[in-house]
Amino acid sequence: MTNKEFMEKVSQKAHLEMEEVKNLSSALMEAVLEGIADGNSVAIQGFGVFEPREKASRKIYNPTTKTYMVVPSKTTLSYKMSAVLKERINME
Repeated sequence: MTNKEFMEKVSQKAHLEMEEVKNLSSALMEAVLEGIADGNSVAIQGFGVFEPREKASRKIYNPTTKTYMVVPSKTTLSYKMSAVLKERINME
């Protein structure tokens, strides 16, 4: 589903104009991104939890140069789907 198709579906289900849906979608994404960037987990009921996680630095081997390198630590994003979504996806 493309972003446009998603917005059209939300517009139909919520009985909102496309411009309102675009604004709502932008505000939602901005709020989620701000929460994650601040180091907080963001839970959306019925959908799941987005959580920033710190990945430790590690040593890797480069077979081309035959040397070891240290990959610095970094923050990644973890997602755990809710039980409601998991149940809905597995209904066939």
